[in-house]
Amino acid sequence: MKKKLLFFVISICLLLFIVNGLRSVYSTEGPVAPKEVKPIKEIKPENKIGIAHTEIFGPLERPQVVFDHDKHTRALKEEGCETCHPLDKEKGLILFEFPKKVEKKDEDSVMKAYHDECIDCHKKRYKEDKKTGPVTCGDCHKKEFELVKLKYPVVEFDFSVHDTHDKELQEKKIKDNCDLCHHVYNEEPVYEKGREWSCYSCHDVGKKRSPLLAAPNEVTAKKGFTVQKVSHTRCLNCHLHFMGKEEKAGPIVCSKCHTEKYKTVAELEKVPRPDSGQLEKPLIDIENAKMKGVLLDHKAHEKYSKTCKGCHHETLYACKECHDLIGNQNGRWVNTASAYHDILSEKSCAGCHGVKKREKDCAGCHGLLPIMDIQTKGPKKETCVRCHTGKKELPEPPKLSVVGLDPEVVKKEVEVKILEKEFKPAKFPHRKIIEKLVKISNDSKMGRYFHAKMQTICDGCHHQSRAEAEAKKDTPPFCRNCHTITFDPLHPNRPRLLAAYHRQCIQCHEKMELEKPKKCTDCHEEKEIRPVDIISKPG
Repeated sequence: MKKKLLFFVISICLLLFIVNGLRSVYSTEGPVAPKEVKPIKEIKPENKIGIAHTEIFGPLERPQVVFDHDKHTRALKEEGCETCHPLDKEKGLILFEFPKKVEKKDEDSVMKAYHDECIDCHKKRYKEDKKTGPVTCGDCHKKEFELVKLKYPVVEFDFSVHDTHDKELQEKKIKDNCDLCHHVYNEEPVYEKGREWSCYSCHDVGKKRSPLLAAPNEVTAKKGFTVQKVSHTRCLNCHLHFMGKEEKAGPIVCSKCHTEKYKTVAELEKVPRPDSGQLEKPLIDIENAKMKGVLLDHKAHEKYSKTCKGCHHETLYACKECHDLIGNQNGRWVNTASAYHDILSEKSCAGCHGVKKREKDCAGCHGLLPIMDIQTKGPKKETCVRCHTGKKELPEPPKLSVVGLDPEVVKKEVEVKILEKEFKPAKFPHRKIIEKLVKISNDSKMGRYFHAKMQTICDGCHHQSRAEAEAKKDTPPFCRNCHTITFDPLHPNRPRLLAAYHRQCIQCHEKMELEKPKKCTDCHEEKEIRPVDIISKPG
């Protein structure tokens, strides 16, 4: 009986499903179209602020309010910023928060605070017969702003901005001016020489940081001292201070700082770096290390980065302060060797050099070696000794020259004809390519240092041969000595000869963004078709 009842219920459900399906298909109105989801439009703020607080309200019942901050600043110029923003009476700083009084961070309290302060101010000005704003919902919560997102670009406090501030404070004869911005946290901010770190080290609330920064990050998180909050409090109050004294001061308008204009590394090259007690050429020598120390030209490296965080990612301590030989908690268990040699991290020496090697002038040779291949084989001893010298002074390597190359051995032109079928032999301008690569290397300081021998340039193509193993000088093996014409089952990772030639040549041209080759005949002249070839072809 139960089985029959279950079968009956299932049959009824199935019948209803079919009937509803047919009704939607044959309905004159047709199936109901899905509701169109309109995209969010991102616009430039132009000194306006979007007020939504979705972290408190969630999905909004009314459109966000787009607040014209610039208009209010001009209207309340005489009254000053304290009209809207609270004042820290103890320190005399304006806290750029709004609303002034919020009992709790819940929906009702926040909404009431906004309505009380904005609408009451508008009503008050209306009674005083002054120009004022709206007091009704629809005049603030406008439909046109429902799908609009206002997002200010990040402010980049680069070396040139830092240098400008430093010089202006010196002109104003303000001594020990570093402590105006830089400090470390215990319970209260205190300035310490040598710890002039980035604001983000402690104030990027919510980001995971080194255990060395756990204590100050706990303080800033507890007090809600986010980067946005402290930068506006410090910067704007300083600007307003000098503006009140009718002295030269920085901007107080949003768009003057949030410009979306960022300087390049090249533009910052000649800007002096701040002095934090860094040595010009320190010898990185780790106690109990098995390798010799490395001489770091710190001053030369400074101009290749837009910020100290490019290498010192959290503090300005030397790498060995956090990363020891076996790894520890302070360095997130990254040991010294990985900190300097991790090719997948742009903050390590090897990783940063890898980024440089991916630029078009270098990528022709360096871009063809897969990262995993390098990781598996590891660096050759010849590479290690370029850095691990243990010396406190190193002479600059001389420029490479093609003058000493024997033209009988290093041919001007090489014919590649072992694979010729439909095409004539490819003519390879051997000498011309060597000269070009030598020039690129000599023009780069990094290239000159690591390409100390002509053999290094040759390794770009002759990548697995070693000069000291050659029977005669400058006579590396031919490509065909390692790459077979047909597939070699004993070496499945090694490309066959045709693939080796084309990958080496074509990818080099692509990575160096050269115009040629675009088609086969750019390198190979096509053969004339003979009658015997036509007859011999099947079909």
